[in-house]
Order: sequence, then structure tokens, then C-alpha cells
Amino acid sequence: MKFSLLFLLFFGFCLSSCDDSKKENQLKEREKNLLLRETEFAVKKQDYESLLALRDSLENAENTADTIAATLLPQNILGKWNGKMVCTESSCAEHVIGDQRNDTWIISAQQVIIINKSGSEHIYTAKFTGSEIKMSSLNNTTSPNKSDITLQVPAEITDRIKGNRELTGKDCVSKFSVELEKIKN
Repeated sequence: MKFSLLFLLFFGFCLSSCDDSKKENQLKEREKNLLLRETEFAVKKQDYESLLALRDSLENAENTADTIAATLLPQNILGKWNGKMVCTESSCAEHVIGDQRNDTWIISAQQVIIINKSGSEHIYTAKFTGSEIKMSSLNNTTSPNKSDITLQVPAEITDRIKGNRELTGKDCVSKFSVELEKIKN
């Protein structure tokens, strides 16, 4: 009886150890499947994020194209203009109220070049806002002063455009009234 009890315990132990190896194999199989699913999920997540980035870049490209189209100057403004500026207000020593300047303005799609009588050129970036053209001088070493020009564009563009110019120096500001007249070729 002792022998059969011992045999039964040994046989039960063997069966339980076999069951443990089956469970261990099942556990390893589950871990392998879980790792496979995690890898697949990571790939799908990466694809999703790249699609989101692509969508965002396409939306931004459309917005950028709309912005660029909106800021381009109208075709009937492009060309050469005679510009007359009269100083209306000044705290700068080099400008006196009543001073007049006559320049040639070359207006292209996104910039304006102003050429004075001595041949010196000043380049401005230009943005069209629907009723105004806003120009800002590009920084250059020959003129440390910053100049902003705003031109009011009439609903029906004629051969004349009026506006204002503000020239900011180191410690002073000069303001000018601006009138442009289209040069006819």
C-alpha cells in the first residue's frame, strides 16, 4: 500500500509537471502573439501619424497658397510709377515739413523698388490687403532707417494712387504724403 501510495504521488507529480510545461508553452505562445500584435499596432500607429502629418501639410499648403495669392499685388498696379512725396511731419534733422521728393517706383508682384534722382534704390516687400498695399523696407547697410509705406488702393484703380510713408530713424520719425502717377508707355 505504501508502494502504491508512493507510485500515485510520483505519477501525480509527473502529470502536474507535464501540465506546467503545457501551460508554459501556452504562455510563451501568448507572449509571442502579444509581441506580434504590439508590433502591428506600432506600425499602424506610425502610418496613422504620417497620414495626419500629410493631411496637415496639405491643409497648410492650401492655406499658404491662399495667403500668397492674397498678398500678391493686383496686375493693374504693376509697372512704373512717378512718385511724389511731401513731408508732412518730422522730428528728423534731414527732413523738414514741406520737403518734396520725386522718385520712380517700380512695382512688381511682391516687391517695390524706389529709385531716387541720384540713382539710389530702396527695395520694399509689399503685401496687398484688399484695400491697401503695405510696404516695409528691407534692411540694408546703406540706410539704417526703417521705412513703412501704406498706399490706399481705390476700388477702381486709376492712374493715381495715394498713401502715406513713415520713415523711422534712430531717434526720430518723418511722415510723408505719397502720390503715385502711372507712367504711360
